[in-house]
Amino acid sequence: MRKYIMLLLLVVITIGCSNEDARQSEEVEEESKEEQVNKDEENTDQSDEVSSTLSEISISSELEVIKQLSPGQLTKELSYEEETEGVLWGIDDLDQGFLEELKDAIQSDLTVTDHPETFLKTLIYYAGSPYHSQLLSELEDYHPNYQEPLLPRPETVEDEENEASDYAYILLDASSSMLMEAEDESKQRMAIAKDAVESFAKTIGESSDVSLVAFGHKGDDSDSGKEKSCSGIEEVYPLGSFEGEKFHEAVSSVEAKGWTPLAAAIEEVMELSAEQEGNVTVYIVSDGVETCDGDPVKAAENFVKNSDDEGTVNIIGFQVDQEAEEQLTAVAEAGQGEYYAANNSEELQSTIEYEWLPSMTELAWAPVNLAPVGWEIMRKQEEVNEISSDWSAVISREDHRFRSVVSLLEEEEWIPEEKVTQLEEIMDERKQALEDLNATLRDEKKTLVDTEAKEIKEEVEEWVEEMRELREASSS
Repeated sequence: MRKYIMLLLLVVITIGCSNEDARQSEEVEEESKEEQVNKDEENTDQSDEVSSTLSEISISSELEVIKQLSPGQLTKELSYEEETEGVLWGIDDLDQGFLEELKDAIQSDLTVTDHPETFLKTLIYYAGSPYHSQLLSELEDYHPNYQEPLLPRPETVEDEENEASDYAYILLDASSSMLMEAEDESKQRMAIAKDAVESFAKTIGESSDVSLVAFGHKGDDSDSGKEKSCSGIEEVYPLGSFEGEKFHEAVSSVEAKGWTPLAAAIEEVMELSAEQEGNVTVYIVSDGVETCDGDPVKAAENFVKNSDDEGTVNIIGFQVDQEAEEQLTAVAEAGQGEYYAANNSEELQSTIEYEWLPSMTELAWAPVNLAPVGWEIMRKQEEVNEISSDWSAVISREDHRFRSVVSLLEEEEWIPEEKVTQLEEIMDERKQALEDLNATLRDEKKTLVDTEAKEIKEEVEEWVEEMRELREASSS
């Protein structure tokens, strides 16, 4: 009897376990179905989103269309350096993993029956370059921005004109405060000061030897960087005749970083000019007070004494506060010079033009060459070429991605040869149209470079002739 009872219990337990297994299996199957439904819905949503986006993509190469192009979904993280690397010696094969990912994306959104234009739009959506809009805008907006020559008008100059200095030491403040934007928010103070200093050097260099001394460009503005910054005074352009290209390289190399060792900078000029015979003038462009524990007033006094009273310290305070203006004024007075305030780029330029330049008639008889010269024009032309070359590389690399995945799809017989031929035709048309747009804008900007240089040259020649006539009239 006991044997039958045990057997019955075993049967009941087995049936119960079977039912439980069946129930769990049904639950797993139901969950799997739900997951598949959710996945299908997600894929459908993604497909709808892609389809909606594709309808907004244009394969046109019109300028405004290119400006609106978005980065490809799979290429948005490409660095500028990668995408603009030169293609003169060819382009390396695509990473196989990327190529497979691109192929899978194309196959998930397209069918072999889709129109070739839809294929191209999908390629743009997934593998389009992230840099078309940027480079097109850079090229379209390019302007040579030649430095305007300093050409004072006789009716706006004081009767008492400055005499040309034998030696002109230009001191450029490169402390961290020069990184601030100018009041008109057009540029950083440093960029404005560099342009003004270069224009001044170009003009004063017609009658004086020129030197450029930078201070505040070493170290940084932290406490740990103070010692290096305060001792890092550097003559970046050694005293000598003005050479435009070398001076441009020198002033371009200066970056605003650290503290303001004004006293040490004046003392450095005192040492540099110790052996010079003749008039030595210091021209300082600064936006703040001494911050390196020096005494710039004492330094200016010593400079004048050591130069047998032939030395002068002139200062332009660029957007300075009251404390800085009081100190800079005292420094200029101690240096037997003048202090001038400038609150924006226009005032800085005009102050240099009308307060620091020597006699206009002296300039008129000097071998004036204030208009852009060969190297300056070539540098501007090269700037245009660089932007155009970068965009050309972008066009080529993007086209390479497109053709690589199309070739793979053809090899796998996913896309018929006839469709490949049609697709390659419209890819050829688009690439050529982009290259034509690039070339057109490049040529327009290079023409602008030449035209503006010519206009400035004519303006300078007219001014020089006027100054010569003025001198002849005043001497008769």
